[in-house]
Amino acid sequence: MIELVLAGVVAVAAVVLVAWPFLREPVAADDRLDALAPEEAERLALVEERDRVLAALKELEFDHRTGKIGDEDYRTQVGPLRREAATALRRLDRYGSRMTSFENPATPAEPVPPPDEGTPPTPAPVPEPYPPPDEADIPSPAPQE
Repeated sequence: MIELVLAGVVAVAAVVLVAWPFLREPVAADDRLDALAPEEAERLALVEERDRVLAALKELEFDHRTGKIGDEDYRTQVGPLRREAATALRRLDRYGSRMTSFENPATPAEPVPPPDEGTPPTPAPVPEPYPPPDEADIPSPAPQE
């Protein structure tokens, strides 16, 4: 009988010992997030404004292409949204490419040469659909018996 009580006490002690880290409330030394500097907070607000306006433009374009919005309504709504997006991008550009791109700030980006004034720009190549429309295999009907 004593052996059973002793085995029970050892089993309970082992369970408590193993479960103890999970049973107590974790206490962090300092769980506060670092406060953003005023410049970083302003940049974050500008990034959020840019994203909001660009998403609204994308939705407006989609609605116009699908016919939910007529041409007249589209023209009246797209101008102010484009101006808002340009303003947000200009204000965000004030922080420089270092804060708006994933490039290494130690290595500046290569400057893009201006296009030649005399020659028209070459259009980007349009990918060929696969398979080309005139070469698509059209299944023939099965012979009937």
